[in-house]
Amino acid sequence: MKLQALRLSNFRQHVATDITFATGITGIIGPNGAGKTTILEAIAFALYAWGRSTRELMLSQTAPARQIMRVELEFELGRHRYRVVRTRTAAQLYLDDEASPIADTPSGVSERLQRLLGMSKDEFFRTYFTGQKELALMATMGASERARFLSKVLGYEKLRLAQDM
Repeated sequence: MKLQALRLSNFRQHVATDITFATGITGIIGPNGAGKTTILEAIAFALYAWGRSTRELMLSQTAPARQIMRVELEFELGRHRYRVVRTRTAAQLYLDDEASPIADTPSGVSERLQRLLGMSKDEFFRTYFTGQKELALMATMGASERARFLSKVLGYEKLRLAQDM
């Protein structure tokens, strides 16, 4: 998956933030409390409708009354471009430049994205949100359990199965 763009409206510290991801490595820098981790949480919210914060805390405290919290993420996967749009209560997933969504309920979008990405919410968080506590937990896994987990996360199992065919 290659991230293309992220648009945040009234999502925690980000009242109106547009990010375009360039080819290569993207660095996110700023002082404590500026919203760096919130950008990662917004990506997780777009893909899995979940973050480390409760939904009530996701709405920007500086947003005008009755404003909608919205996260929009565009990414490439394989030969296709996807756009996922989520609010607290609604979601749509678009394929390429189609005007109609291929999924249009929060659960439908989550299920479709999980199948496309081949990664559950828990696997996503363990992979991309690894903190010191999580690293310590992974260190407690046995070698075979850790190998199975990494193989699945990195997609090696799919490659191995394809080779066996």
